[in-house]
Amino acid sequence: MSETGVAMVKLALLDEELKPTIPAASANSSASRITSALLSCVGRWGLKKTTMEDVAKEAGVSRATVYRLFPGGMNSIMQAAVLGEIQELLAVLTVQLERVDRVEDCVTLAIHHASQFLDQHRALAFMRDHERAMLEQLISFERLDVLFITAAQVMRPVLGRFMAEAEAFAVGMWVSRLVVSYLTEPSTEFDLCKEEDARRLVQIFVLPGIHLWPS
Repeated sequence: MSETGVAMVKLALLDEELKPTIPAASANSSASRITSALLSCVGRWGLKKTTMEDVAKEAGVSRATVYRLFPGGMNSIMQAAVLGEIQELLAVLTVQLERVDRVEDCVTLAIHHASQFLDQHRALAFMRDHERAMLEQLISFERLDVLFITAAQVMRPVLGRFMAEAEAFAVGMWVSRLVVSYLTEPSTEFDLCKEEDARRLVQIFVLPGIHLWPS
């Protein structure tokens, strides 16, 4: 089985595993209010000091509602919150990337905008600066693969204009892992929040490993 096929099987298995613990959240649902409340609390005083009572109060629901919707506790709320935020980012990015007609520009834009989003994200920034161990624990979960594979799925049709489908999926996974790695371990050589640095990274390390369609 190809790497893409393995990744898709893993996504299906992880999706089934997550369903009991991460409810679907529409914009005005209780689940959405709870995930937003957690991010607000974490942005103010961190994940370590945030309690389920804090989340319930911020969301305007009872603690019983929080536990009913998220029986996995704080970890499952945080996973749902991060996944929801990334899905929103990807939705915006997809529209922007469809207007780009060069693979270098496409990958640079994806890395630059995703890095800016994560850097300016209040909750993740607090954890990066004050709760690094907890952030590393959060993003070391195998379930983080859901984020990488989701990102790769979204980017595949966009990148598929320039390369084979399997290659496009692999590049999408590669780009998403790059962004997360630079979030946890910032580089003194590349500031991916700056477009020129993101482009330089792409030119030096990403483009040489991509097999494009003949122009």
